[in-house]
Amino acid sequence: MLRSSFFVGPLLVVLVSAFASADLAETYAKQVTIQRDEWGVPHIKGPTDASAVFGVAYATCEDHFWQVEETMLQVLGRYAEVAGEPGLDNDLKVALFQIVSKSKADYATLDPKFQAFCEAYAAGYNYYLKTHPEVKPRGFTHYEPYHMLCYERGLMMMRLLGHAHAPQAKLAPLAEEMRAHEGSNAWAISGSKTHDGNAMLFINPHQPWFGTGCWTEVHVTSDEGWNMSGATFPGGPFPTMGFNGHVGWAYTVNEPDVGDVYRLTFDKPDDKLAYKYGDEYKHAEEWKDTIKVKTDKGLESREYTFRKSHYGPIMAKEDDTHYLAVKIAKLFEGSRMRQSYGQTKAKNFEEWHAAASAIDLQMFNTVYADRDGNIYFLYNGAVARKDPSFDWEKPVDGANLKTEWQGMHPIDELPQSFNPISGYVESCNSTPFTATDDGAHSAKDFPSYMVEDANDDMRRAKMSRYLLRNAHDIGFDDWQKLAYDTTLYWPMTELPRYAKWFEELKKSNPDLAGRVAPYIEHLLDWDYKSTATSTQTTLCVEWYEQLYGRGYPVEDLKKEYLNDIPARFQALINAAENLTKLFGKWQVPYGDIHRLQRHAYQPAPATVPFSDTLPSIPQVGVRGPLGVAFTVYDTPSTPKRKNRYAVVGASYMAVVEFGDRMKAKSYLHFGQSGNPDSPHFFDQAALLSKQEFKDAWFYADDVDKHTVEKYHPGEK
Repeated sequence: MLRSSFFVGPLLVVLVSAFASADLAETYAKQVTIQRDEWGVPHIKGPTDASAVFGVAYATCEDHFWQVEETMLQVLGRYAEVAGEPGLDNDLKVALFQIVSKSKADYATLDPKFQAFCEAYAAGYNYYLKTHPEVKPRGFTHYEPYHMLCYERGLMMMRLLGHAHAPQAKLAPLAEEMRAHEGSNAWAISGSKTHDGNAMLFINPHQPWFGTGCWTEVHVTSDEGWNMSGATFPGGPFPTMGFNGHVGWAYTVNEPDVGDVYRLTFDKPDDKLAYKYGDEYKHAEEWKDTIKVKTDKGLESREYTFRKSHYGPIMAKEDDTHYLAVKIAKLFEGSRMRQSYGQTKAKNFEEWHAAASAIDLQMFNTVYADRDGNIYFLYNGAVARKDPSFDWEKPVDGANLKTEWQGMHPIDELPQSFNPISGYVESCNSTPFTATDDGAHSAKDFPSYMVEDANDDMRRAKMSRYLLRNAHDIGFDDWQKLAYDTTLYWPMTELPRYAKWFEELKKSNPDLAGRVAPYIEHLLDWDYKSTATSTQTTLCVEWYEQLYGRGYPVEDLKKEYLNDIPARFQALINAAENLTKLFGKWQVPYGDIHRLQRHAYQPAPATVPFSDTLPSIPQVGVRGPLGVAFTVYDTPSTPKRKNRYAVVGASYMAVVEFGDRMKAKSYLHFGQSGNPDSPHFFDQAALLSKQEFKDAWFYADDVDKHTVEKYHPGEK
């Protein structure tokens, strides 16, 4: 009997857990209501916050099951099982950082509130599969509660590695370009600049429109007082930025020092795991793991050996005795849900700031506004205190004890601006020291290692300051128009200079001046705004890429043009000739060749099979380096595919006016659903094409009035 119970016990635990999860799902399914508005946006209501999370999981699977599974396979280190060799690098990093095993162990110590969220999301995913037997997962068939920790840690690990100077595998050119464009814009203005004296917020992340990192829109409410609308990645338990009627906020990418690389010296032939540490040695830990890779012959199991130091995982070998280890701040401390949840529940700045002070989210500039009229900019980052005499952007000597971190900088020691007298803050992936006009802080006020983008001032930021500086007595309609503004900073500031140089060129090189005259005169006859019919925009963008290239950031002239003005005019001739070669004429309307086209089930922008023979609609956003609020990045023209297709940029956008009754409008790239058979697969693309927003229904009476479908999970 004892022996029998010993063997059956673990099975009973699994069965009890499965039954408990099933009972939880059935309970939540009866309690939760999903209301879909005319744009398909899910408004989810439950008696508890956890039940609302269940509804988010179910509704997200309805809209984006393929993407949720795609993301989960990545964060669980199983991506090569479906993607083959291209997925192997992902899985090796997940294994190296022990994302799965550490998350599983840490789940037991998680706050019960967030354990309930994890259980609810797992139940929602599993219940969707149970009630939709026609859906065939590629490999991720059952969600365990601890998988939520894998999700948030796996996504952040991939992001943070790029900001920790870690060794990275070389990407294909287009993939590298697309990844580099994951920036954002965010603005807030105070009542001193608005007609009704209300603060306003503009949320504008520039994430990819295909693959992991794309957004979905969701609105959650509960009888426990939760009421939050905004965006999250498919797989997230609730909106991580947006608005709740009292406060709102947006994130943009920044460059705080969130991680460092240590050069370790292994110089003991008889002890291969010993590395120098001061006058002594420490020992690395070594282990093996197996990764399955899809091949033409089926799944192939491959065994890999990994090693980690007390600093962190060892990612690269320099030579026989030197290896590089990477240390990332707060990757395994608690859960990102703690900070995000606290922010979503905040009713004022003090409550929101208290939640943000945890810095569980290790990076991202933050722009904030609220109903009390406050605006705020924060250069958010989990930055360790360290010796500023070292160059932390390069590998430091792991044997030198002075390179150890000395605690973390609290939020009050980060660059920030609260209610500046300028009446605005902006954040466009630029230095925090130009976020507003006040000049309250400079790089000299902070440790040299803290702000790695201290000297970056993108043209998008310069254009944002230009627009916001000149915004006075504006209403909500004006705010929407500003969000879609297409004035280009580069031609606005540079073409007057070229006009003078052109007059000089007429005297010094009349032949070149004669050849370039049609093109430069065409550009000078322009208001610097992009429109669907503008031929100047098309020529300007082509010329800019001749002078600067398509990489990112590309705000410095190529070397051959630095001191050669005639060569720049020749580049304009080359740009016009290139357009003629591609399209048969050089005066090409911008919207004719800059297009919106959606394809389902694509893992990344670089894989999308765009085609000039398939239906598409025009778009007028322009690449960020030219300095524009309405930012859209596109694919390059090729001989086989001449049109350019949007893949990154203004993805989820929202404009908010805070008052006694908040006003909000939003847009989601392409549409709410990733299912090509859904009416909401491409319906919002027309909004982008026309530079319009849809209503983001928030209050219960508006949601009820605009509900098209109302149901409990499992009923459809």
